[in-house]
Amino acid sequence: MGKGVCKSMDVLSIWVACALGFFLLCSGFLGVSANEALRIAGMGGAFVGLRYAEGAIFGNPAGLINVQDNNISAAFSAQNLDYENLSSDGGEQLNTKISFMLTPSIYYSRAIGRIGIGLGYADNLDNRGSILKVENTKAEYIVDERKFLSDTNTVFEYDFFRERGPLVSFGYSINPGLAVGVRLKYKHKVVKEGTITRPFRLTAVHDEDVNRKDATKLIPAIINNLDVGDAIGKFKEGEDSREDVVIDSSGSGLDFDIGIQTKLLASGALSAGFMLDHLIQRRIVDPQPSRVRFGIGIAPAEWFSAALDFQKSLNDKELDLNLGWEVCGEWRRWFSGGITIRSGFAREASKNKVSVGISLALGGSQWDYTLVKPLDGSPIRKAAHMLSSTTRF
Repeated sequence: MGKGVCKSMDVLSIWVACALGFFLLCSGFLGVSANEALRIAGMGGAFVGLRYAEGAIFGNPAGLINVQDNNISAAFSAQNLDYENLSSDGGEQLNTKISFMLTPSIYYSRAIGRIGIGLGYADNLDNRGSILKVENTKAEYIVDERKFLSDTNTVFEYDFFRERGPLVSFGYSINPGLAVGVRLKYKHKVVKEGTITRPFRLTAVHDEDVNRKDATKLIPAIINNLDVGDAIGKFKEGEDSREDVVIDSSGSGLDFDIGIQTKLLASGALSAGFMLDHLIQRRIVDPQPSRVRFGIGIAPAEWFSAALDFQKSLNDKELDLNLGWEVCGEWRRWFSGGITIRSGFAREASKNKVSVGISLALGGSQWDYTLVKPLDGSPIRKAAHMLSSTTRF
């Protein structure tokens, strides 16, 4: 049997063991809410056919009709965290590369009768790989003017992408087994790439009575007359700095998604969904291609659910896959609480990712953590680490 098949079986065995172990440890199994974005990420990105109890702000908007009570949730994720010392081929004092992606979000969801509504705001700041260099210091001493000069150039190569804006989702129940939903997003995108060169210049002029031929007298005289404060002030103000812009574009516009969700079984244990993403993107910088999504969700018991999605970009022929599951339990001894464990797998754009997540509920509050790790040999610090807090009332 090949190594790839063995690894797949090992992963499957771990999943089954976790599910069975959790089943044996928990005394009761009731639905536990979670931040929607973290739940989707923890289940490998599968969400189209999945029924929601906490929100459908980022998933299938048709699922808003299943939301229970009022839900307010805030989440924060960080990924691609990397700090790398680069080789100093040019003799730089410092040559480092820094990258990170930060994504905060907040939403509110509520279902009233046959209508569900969700309001949210998401921000995505992606520093794709900025390089900071401190070049070697160049210094000179002008004898006739009794003046010391030094220049140290700092070079900052930036590559930023940012996308932020509010979104509004609506869901409507056509009948007990069929719902439709729409999501309207206002996006503001900024793409910047270039280089900023900023000098740090120190000057010193000493008195005439200093013996310039005696280093023990000359060096202290120069140090005592260095105007460090003025140099720092000019550096902060960017005096004599230069910026070479490669890309500097921004734009705002609307994006639109539509979704459908239907029960395949009257009990709701099996459901299916269909979505069209990014239908309009007027004036949006770096627009995303429209996508077609189809998914199935299964919930044979209140303590277990799973989902399988297929999605395809209209710009290519490749078919992507998302798969995930979760098990949950609840206890009511001394205080009410619950715990949920989830995991998933995704193959998107020919790249594989695995995810794991855990949720802890105490009363009406919920805390979630999700880890999404690409299977590309990258270090764990580059994985997505997601945290959230949810309140239901």
